[in-house]
Amino acid sequence: MAESIFYVVEVALPEHELPEFAAWYAAVHAPHLFQAGFTNCTSYLAVSGGLSVVDIYQAPDWSMFEAPAFARYRGLVFEEPYRPAALAGIANMRTVYHHHAATPLPPLDPAASMDADWVRIWRLPGDTALEDRIAAWLAEDGAAALGATRVRLLHRGPDAPTGASARPSLALVTEWAARPPAGEAPLPEWMREHVDPAQGFTGCRLYPWANDPALQAEVARRVAAAGA
Repeated sequence: MAESIFYVVEVALPEHELPEFAAWYAAVHAPHLFQAGFTNCTSYLAVSGGLSVVDIYQAPDWSMFEAPAFARYRGLVFEEPYRPAALAGIANMRTVYHHHAATPLPPLDPAASMDADWVRIWRLPGDTALEDRIAAWLAEDGAAALGATRVRLLHRGPDAPTGASARPSLALVTEWAARPPAGEAPLPEWMREHVDPAQGFTGCRLYPWANDPALQAEVARRVAAAGA
């Protein structure tokens, strides 16, 4: 069975470039991504950890990267006139993930679209044995202990044709309706010793607009202030 794609693109966007990026992403980039074959596109602004913007894209399987629609997208992405000049040459990371067979939790189709106002990501190196141990902990009581609305346990796939990644082999992506609690998460010690705090990320939704009007207003203020 083909594995769905969970594609994470991280960008070190300078704060003052945020207004131009936000407008371009919503009006130009996201439509092109859907035309390329992605079934869901989201973008998050960092509040802690990681690079400043993290985009998460979903697709049914790897064949999307090999389809004519994706080739057309790659042909126009650097030529369209509205692409922010700041994106040229800045640090970025592009990581393709697949879901563990037992997640996301609660049980649902791994291809189900993200629709979370907040996301928190932990990354850790590990083999399939560690991945299976984490999945067992999540299924027993770990997912409930985290308090998120949805948990996705992911493992690295091949590098995307658009670029390589240096991220470790496993990731735990948690989706939230409100800002995740500050401080350390209730991860078991055997798992915490593998987690690299420097590679974590917590962010709020830039695109599409947040479900919470108050958060959407706060993000809009942040974008406006960045361009002032």
